[in-house]
Amino acid sequence: MSVLTEAKIRKLFRESGILESGVFELARHEKLTPAARGFLNDHHIKVVNSNQQKGRASVSQYEVKKEPITNIEDSVVYPLLFRLTRLYSYFLKSQRELHLAFQDEKCDQVGILLSILEKIVGHHILDDISDYHTTLLSHVELQAIRISKQLDQQTVMMNYQEPLWRLVGYETYLETCLLRKEIELVADADRDIFAGKVSQLLKSIEVLLWLIASE
Repeated sequence: MSVLTEAKIRKLFRESGILESGVFELARHEKLTPAARGFLNDHHIKVVNSNQQKGRASVSQYEVKKEPITNIEDSVVYPLLFRLTRLYSYFLKSQRELHLAFQDEKCDQVGILLSILEKIVGHHILDDISDYHTTLLSHVELQAIRISKQLDQQTVMMNYQEPLWRLVGYETYLETCLLRKEIELVADADRDIFAGKVSQLLKSIEVLLWLIASE
């Protein structure tokens, strides 16, 4: 009997076509741990039993409908949105340090982004970040800044001698990046409009956080 743990399933999830097919075939000699089965359920992956003793049949054997997802409850990001609450404490800590450093305008800017984050968690997902607040730049404008600042590079760093409010802002930026990448890892943005919107909103928030912390 081969036991498939959550760690093994995550590895298969990254390396195989499970995400695209929406189907995971469990061979007769294999067994899923509760955590592994929960991971698949959370990502809307159907588990099917195989009569094969060895190997795993090609997922192309299954006819899987890949219709556009238009209901938030059917989106892969639906069970993941609550994870964004992990960012609340980072945003609040950033606001506190900005307030102590008499950076009131930047403090208010972080407050606006925190309110947008709360709306996203509450399933109020709009097309553009500028739709939440008229003072904000659009996705297109922020993407241009993202490219010019090379924020997609893995080497975006700050000096340890920077003021604490900058370093805390940098930490908030990094945590936002990490959560956005977690969502993108499991999301099929081509047919899941909510996954695409959340990803783009978080990208725009990242740029704004970087601007607040670095300028």
